[in-house]
Amino acid sequence: MRLRAMIGLCLLVPLGVLAIGPSLFASSQSAPLPNACATETGKCVRGLLYAVWNDNGGVARNGLPITDEFDEQGTDGQTHRVQYFERARLEYHQEAINTPGVVQMGLIGREQFAVHYPLGKNTPPAGGRCFSETNHCLNGVFRAVWEQRGGLAPFGYPITDEFDEAQADGTTLHVQYFERARMETPPDRAGDTDAVTLGRLGAEQFASRYRQGQPLAATGFPINIWANTRSGINPNIAGLPSRVYVPDETNGSITVIDPATFRIIDRYPSGRTAHHVGASPDFTHLYVNNMGSGTLLEIDAQTGKPTRTIPVAAPYNLYFTTDGTKGMVAAEPNNSLDFYDTTSWRLIKRLPLPCNGVDHADLSADGRYLLISCEFDGQVFKVDTDRMAILGSVRVGGLPIDIKASPDGAVFYVANQGRHGVSVIDPVAMREIDFLPTGRGAHGFAVSRDTNSLYVANRLDGTISTIDFATRAITQTWRVGGSPDMLVVSPDGSQLWTSNRFNGSVSAVDTSSGGVINTIVTGTTPHGLTYFPEPGKISLGHNGVYR
Repeated sequence: MRLRAMIGLCLLVPLGVLAIGPSLFASSQSAPLPNACATETGKCVRGLLYAVWNDNGGVARNGLPITDEFDEQGTDGQTHRVQYFERARLEYHQEAINTPGVVQMGLIGREQFAVHYPLGKNTPPAGGRCFSETNHCLNGVFRAVWEQRGGLAPFGYPITDEFDEAQADGTTLHVQYFERARMETPPDRAGDTDAVTLGRLGAEQFASRYRQGQPLAATGFPINIWANTRSGINPNIAGLPSRVYVPDETNGSITVIDPATFRIIDRYPSGRTAHHVGASPDFTHLYVNNMGSGTLLEIDAQTGKPTRTIPVAAPYNLYFTTDGTKGMVAAEPNNSLDFYDTTSWRLIKRLPLPCNGVDHADLSADGRYLLISCEFDGQVFKVDTDRMAILGSVRVGGLPIDIKASPDGAVFYVANQGRHGVSVIDPVAMREIDFLPTGRGAHGFAVSRDTNSLYVANRLDGTISTIDFATRAITQTWRVGGSPDMLVVSPDGSQLWTSNRFNGSVSAVDTSSGGVINTIVTGTTPHGLTYFPEPGKISLGHNGVYR
């Protein structure tokens, strides 16, 4: 009873009061990750699991971590990276990358109910708030706790009604099972919300499944949000000839290059201050961001020719939500992030950001938020893509530019042109946890085709650096000359294309040696070029970013 009383206290006490927090003892990771460590169990929760654990009630709802991460075969027959907590099990799902289901709370309540009651248990509904999905209802204090503490997401649907359950110690508790939890209260306090505790289902299940102790702790990334870019071009565009589209900021034009011959094969007007070009969510069009004209130039992906212009306020950059329903325009001169319906291009919401120079972005592993840089005052903001609201910010100083999420979604990389390197950002605490000095004028990013590395263009040095995602180490720096700005990788990964912003040219670089293969003079100030078509299942926009 003493242990249960302590758990009941955890359910009601704020997280900050408990003996758990960032790095209470040393992390074993060679590259630091967002984490919380429990002295009571000697275990830590890290990375994306930490973010989900924290967002869904932390220790109050889930309990302390009682294992490391390890690989477990689920009831679906698939192997998932999991971690057990006193009252929960969190699971990575590679098949659900870039959706809200990438990390899931295991259906531990349903599973443990089946263990305790293999023949089921008759618990007649007693009215109240009932759910047709399970034909069970919520009442009284259990309903109050369920509704006050997040409802469906952390607990799931009720899979029983309330009943009295005998415990191993001879006592009886009044309980109700949910898909992901079991609520408990002493029968003599059944009307007292403060007496409601959560059953230690995680500890129960782990003890029954792993009588010999925890399996070997897993290493390496648990998921890879970039995995779909390794190979496999969308069938609807796979047969199209490869083209490199180069917007010119000063000339307001698009230059089209055949990468097989390195020859310019087309050029047409785009609009004033053309910055970046990227594919639509359905891959049927490309959009050029004409900030000075306040338009998007739409290009037919099949013909490579312009079809229309779309009025959009000051588009410096254009991104898409992972479900493709919203276009998000970084309106740099307006200091806002503007959300548009991608079917009608109707403005849904204009979100002012309290900063100067709204610039580049990337989305989280579940697509629920993005990080966006403000170039001219050194800030990075976290924005909820569903509610279209600011969630937080961090001041990194310098001139933050391009942003990329790590393969496991645990951290974000931010190029900093003023500090001459790359910040590593913890998106939970919104703080810088590492800095990598790559070279002067660090500006644009591209993920390598094998997704193991991040390419960084150091514009003022005339170099391109490579960061190893696993170790977070700078592994090589190539001197390519010019003023490398934005980057894009060829479909087979053998070439890295860069716009030389101040040299009026585009270069193709051999990714095996760092040598320049060819340089094509394109105009005055080439900027956010794209290579099309490319591997990937979804388009995030920008200058041809896919996942």
